[in-house]
Amino acid sequence: MNKTFTILLFFFSCFITKTASAQGGKSPVEDVVWAFKNNKIQEFTRNFDTYVPVSINNNASNYSRNQAEIVVKDFFEKNPVRDFNVMDTGTPTNNNRSMIATFSSSSGSRYTLYLLLKMKDNGYLVREVRISKE
Repeated sequence: MNKTFTILLFFFSCFITKTASAQGGKSPVEDVVWAFKNNKIQEFTRNFDTYVPVSINNNASNYSRNQAEIVVKDFFEKNPVRDFNVMDTGTPTNNNRSMIATFSSSSGSRYTLYLLLKMKDNGYLVREVRISKE
């Protein structure tokens, strides 16, 4: 009995370790939160999909990856994140993750951020960005 328990515990530990390393130990939403809380917007934008709809204060356009990076980086250079709070991470599916967060900029303005991430080529890419002033 003791030997069987030890063998089961070993295989369970191997499974947990493999699962954690395959996920990088963090969820895609945690990576995004880290990037915003640390004002590392380039870490966030490097995961944009080929085309990304970006809406900032109801000015929406569908941008190529490079254009979307420029637009989003420009916004956050002008409005550095001071306080970032995740409100909801949605119900994850096999292919999608979403997040709604609020943040204040260094100027004191408050914003709501909505993100949609989609699984593509064994990783999550940002598929949509919406930022609106509260």
